[in-house]
Amino acid sequence: MNSTGSILVQRAYTTGKVAPTLRNSNTAGSIVSSYKDGVLKCSFITEDGISLQQRSNGNPTYYVFLVSGPSSADGQIQKHTKTLISQSAVDLSSFISTGAQSGKSTVVLGHGALMLIAWMTTGTIGMMMARYMKSAAKKPFLAKAAWFQVHLILMILTVILTIIAFIMVFADVRNWSGGAHPVLGCIVMILSFFQPIAAFFRPDPKHERRFIFNWGHSINALVIKTLAVAAIFLGLVLVDSSPNQWLPKVMGGFFAWEVLFYIILEINMHLKTKDIYENVNHKIPIEIVALKIFIVGNLAFLIALLVGIGQSA
Repeated sequence: MNSTGSILVQRAYTTGKVAPTLRNSNTAGSIVSSYKDGVLKCSFITEDGISLQQRSNGNPTYYVFLVSGPSSADGQIQKHTKTLISQSAVDLSSFISTGAQSGKSTVVLGHGALMLIAWMTTGTIGMMMARYMKSAAKKPFLAKAAWFQVHLILMILTVILTIIAFIMVFADVRNWSGGAHPVLGCIVMILSFFQPIAAFFRPDPKHERRFIFNWGHSINALVIKTLAVAAIFLGLVLVDSSPNQWLPKVMGGFFAWEVLFYIILEINMHLKTKDIYENVNHKIPIEIVALKIFIVGNLAFLIALLVGIGQSA
């Protein structure tokens, strides 16, 4: 549908990942179209054959590949955003009904779900433990401070989930899809792989060069987190099959919830550093209360997004 509201039927072909090349099509007088309540409909009869020269002779069956996406003001189609593919080859000379499936496989959606869990829940909580819970959770647990053990377990789990998700998508797609999402995903995977290795060889806490490790470890974690969030946003846009693209919007709320608590915990840590207040009555530390509230909200957002991803299958 172009800028004037006219519905156009165009015949084109494409080879590889290039814009379609238009061909003349004899459909004069046979196009019936409508646009109502957000639904675009059209039917047409073409007098031109659809077979391609490179197609071998035989049964004229095709997989029907339906896509939708934006177009420019002059009606030129742009890159599609949603897909439906027939479950079996269809004989276009006969009238039969066929089922359709989404262009995203369950393996790809599983990849997205694992990365979401890894970098919006386990990874986030693990990073918060290391930065904000050192004074609130310093009691020994298995010969180490509790905050460190929780941080260690969550970050190892995050790296494992990332590796599994990375292997899943490449084993399923077996190709390079292009775009920013896979590039960001590969960078996240590489940096995540080396983060625990560097931590294993960290110097003693009292070592004069320990601060170099601390800064490097923290900066690398921040870079990974930033790139992972960006990759998740792009991934949700790719898999969201809803008309209003609600998954990226929920992800925006998810990220805003996280930033809010980073700000709260950062202010709290700053006030403690300046000795502006102290927990003289031995009440539950503010950090622990804030973390519990954050986890509840985090899980609510996570469940909503996982359900949305499941519905995109």
